[in-house]
Amino acid sequence: MAPSSDVIARPSEKFVVSSSVVPYHVLVVYNALYCSGTLLRSNIVITTASCITSEKGAKIFVKVGANSITGLGQVIPVIDIKIHEYFAYYSKLNNDVAMLVLEENVIFKNEVKKAVLGREVLPGTMIEVSGWGNQNLPQSFANMLLQTDMAIIDTQECIETYGDLITPSIFCAKYNPERHLTDTGGPAISKQLLVGILSYGASSTQEPNVAVFTNTSYLRKWIRLNTRKMLEKHCVPRIQAVPKLTMLSSEEAVKAPIV
Repeated sequence: MAPSSDVIARPSEKFVVSSSVVPYHVLVVYNALYCSGTLLRSNIVITTASCITSEKGAKIFVKVGANSITGLGQVIPVIDIKIHEYFAYYSKLNNDVAMLVLEENVIFKNEVKKAVLGREVLPGTMIEVSGWGNQNLPQSFANMLLQTDMAIIDTQECIETYGDLITPSIFCAKYNPERHLTDTGGPAISKQLLVGILSYGASSTQEPNVAVFTNTSYLRKWIRLNTRKMLEKHCVPRIQAVPKLTMLSSEEAVKAPIV
């Protein structure tokens, strides 16, 4: 079922939101640039690979629990990065996902909570997408935490809009130009579950007003596998193998040396 044009055209009542509304939303900062991310574990954040690879070698920090780019929040350095092995393999946005490992755990509270991965969503589903406002927006929106409603469209319409850019790791959604966002990497939420990561195209006020998302359902196994690997590498010590015990016969026990 295609999304109603009335639903898309109707501006959301909420645009500027507080971190308590989107407590999983993360600010990712590198040099003088920034993008958004999503908190998945106390020390794991996912964002777009296209965000991270734009400044290779840059020192990266994240901030959680903030209502604006300049607002107060927990600032934590990133100590490890995992970019999808086949990022930009078939198109420049294919498998556009990266995982960040934080130097220390965040402190969970009302403004800081982790997101939960959801399942595949169908065309017509409404999603809530958040991001950070930049200086090109009206002053009341600049640097603020924003959230806008979008409606997922079918794959064929997505391909008609962006052509070969679209792969199975991607879905698209229609947005209201009056509520466009200005950065990438932010979470797409449906029924309080994470279903996508904003990858491209939500910043224009011109037609076709179609945003491109990394499909986290399609990449669910990759996300889970690498979350486990990162936790094992940085947090959870591997259990040492227990030496196998061998039962000795009575005769062997008599002959065994006493130590």
